[in-house]
Amino acid sequence: MNAERFKQLWTRNVTASGSSGDAQWVCAYLEKQYRHPGRHYHDCSHIEECLKWLDLYADTVADPDAVELAIWFHDVCYLPTPVGHEERSAQLFIRMVGNGMAAERRDKIARMIGYTTHTTPPQGAEEALMVDIDMASFARPWHQYLIDTVHCRLERHWLNDLEFCEGQIGFLEKMLARPSFYYSEAFKQRHEQDARTNMQRMIELLQKRRVRLSHRVAVGQG
Repeated sequence: MNAERFKQLWTRNVTASGSSGDAQWVCAYLEKQYRHPGRHYHDCSHIEECLKWLDLYADTVADPDAVELAIWFHDVCYLPTPVGHEERSAQLFIRMVGNGMAAERRDKIARMIGYTTHTTPPQGAEEALMVDIDMASFARPWHQYLIDTVHCRLERHWLNDLEFCEGQIGFLEKMLARPSFYYSEAFKQRHEQDARTNMQRMIELLQKRRVRLSHRVAVGQG
């Protein structure tokens, strides 16, 4: 992870005397969490990839630093269980920033982290860009999208193959049913079709796999 980039971001946005730690300490904590051995997708690479997307579209929002702070924190509490990790990550951000930032802006960034549950449509430009960046992997080249899916599967080790397959199909179909998968104008114009093509292709593969897995269960092989 780019510690120098984080240091500059934290220093220009958070007053050291009001926060719970300086930039170096906070960055070290974040990196330790993202390097947990149980992470396969929600790791340092995911944050680095998100930052690359932000660099492409930072000029489309008024407060790109707010988006970047949300990116650094949004998956920090993913383990030991992913359930509710967005809220835990948002609360961790609030605690670490403390009084080192105006409460209104701090809470705005925390809400931005919360939108990465992808259950509620974002309300503003920064929130929309944050949500789209978190889902940008769906628009990556097909082979990379496949790799990302495999990495997500490794993180959901408590599910059997059929459960994971059915869950993915349900999620993808729900995403495709939205009028637009992405929310920001930049992503809708440049990446919407790539994401939809990938998801439709993945659903077809998963549906075939579901048939094979269901047959195995029916005959007592799994």
